[in-house]
Amino acid sequence: MVLLLVLVLAVPSCGRWWRIDQCLDAGGRWNDEQDVCEYPQGRGP
Repeated sequence: MVLLLVLVLAVPSCGRWWRIDQCLDAGGRWNDEQDVCEYPQGRGP
């Protein structure tokens, strides 16, 4: 039961972390205020 509670609390933050990690791996920078990935001009996914 405790494990289920931990998973329920952890999964939403992991999804956000995963998006940020993919953004940085692709050469972008994460804009925390707008919660979006930004790429330098001429670059992108």
